[in-house]
Amino acid sequence: MDYISAGDIEKYSYCPLSWWLSRNEKHAENEGVKKHREISKGAADMKKKYSQMKEFESMAIYFSVGATIIALVGISFFYTSLILSRTFIIFSILWLGFSVYLLWKSEKSVSVDRKRTERIMVSTSAAATTLSIFSVTFLLPPNYTLGYVLEVLSLLWLVFATYFLYMAMKKDIQYNEIKRKLQLPDGEIIYIDDLQKSPILKSEKYKIWGRPDLLIKKGEDYIPVEIKTGRVPRGPHFSHIMQLTAYMLLVEENYKAPPYGLLKYGPVIYKIDYEEDLKNLMLQKVKEMREALKTGEVHRNHNKIGKCLHCSRRDICPERLA
Repeated sequence: MDYISAGDIEKYSYCPLSWWLSRNEKHAENEGVKKHREISKGAADMKKKYSQMKEFESMAIYFSVGATIIALVGISFFYTSLILSRTFIIFSILWLGFSVYLLWKSEKSVSVDRKRTERIMVSTSAAATTLSIFSVTFLLPPNYTLGYVLEVLSLLWLVFATYFLYMAMKKDIQYNEIKRKLQLPDGEIIYIDDLQKSPILKSEKYKIWGRPDLLIKKGEDYIPVEIKTGRVPRGPHFSHIMQLTAYMLLVEENYKAPPYGLLKYGPVIYKIDYEEDLKNLMLQKVKEMREALKTGEVHRNHNKIGKCLHCSRRDICPERLA
């Protein structure tokens, strides 16, 4: 069984005969395609800026935490205390025990968020190590030279943390500037319609494929976004809803079922809920398309003159109304 694209589902839902006549067309470079390419390029730049911003934020956190730890270790070289040493030993054992518990929980439970648990485990292990260092340094005699060296080193790390924080803020500003210019919805962009870089999303069950213009992540949800250029309609077109529904099905099979998808016409965005009735209606269209491909029997499904007037295939259509 051959795959059917989400784009063909959109064409068929608009007019079966128009879809049929478009099958052997060569896709010309028109204004809509150019705008889509510009949006894809801008979205890719947004994705890059977002990734850089997160990297710089992480570096800023690492260096600021490192600076704090180094400063505290440096201060510990100015004092000696058996009580503090024993206190830090107790705390380090407790933190180490907690990290071992998290490791055990991560291995035993399949429902736990492994990535989050691993981050906490690393943090608790680092805390246990730091407290262990304190327990040793408070037993040693004061070493003012080493203490001063560590304090200077902590200031240097703080300078690096400030630099990375500045770079993160800079990338955040650039990210939001592109977002405002393209008028894109909120969320982390994780997929962009790019013929060279983006993989095709496929449904093995229904033999459907496609590339949504965007796939954004909001919380734990993956939301497909279909962008339409040209004039802004009073409401979302049925054919576009069918295309978006196909993308929602593809997201369901490749990621997880989305709660909704977004149709964007210029600055206007319509939210289309992913419902079973809508999914079944789209699959019914796919079934009709397969039947048409088998029989070769295809006809116009409307009596709207406006549709025919705006159809790019009206010159070769045997059933055109205008």
